[in-house]
Amino acid sequence: MSIPVSPAELPEVLARFGSASLISHAAPHVKVHTVDPVVEGEDLVVEPVRESLRANLAADPHVTLVWQPLVRHGWTLIVDGVGRIDGDRLRIAVESGILHRPRAHADGPAWAHHHPG
Repeated sequence: MSIPVSPAELPEVLARFGSASLISHAAPHVKVHTVDPVVEGEDLVVEPVRESLRANLAADPHVTLVWQPLVRHGWTLIVDGVGRIDGDRLRIAVESGILHRPRAHADGPAWAHHHPG
């Protein structure tokens, strides 16, 4: 079960989540960092940026952010994007976002999420 989330909807959706896991990779390793992204215009911004993340972004700028649900069988928010270093900050240009949960978790809370008309 998935619900698309546009970049314009992210501020409203993010208000329902806590910290995210930021996933970056550079063969053969994946790095996972706990972060608190904020929305700035069309981008998500993370600061400060660790050296291991800088190294991974130099090899491959694609990143994934995952926000786990705060309630049992709630929705997970997954955002894919392209990161670039801007001083001590990471700016992520959002490419796609979805709210997801498996069908087996359909007994969880409904998502009061309406797409702009």
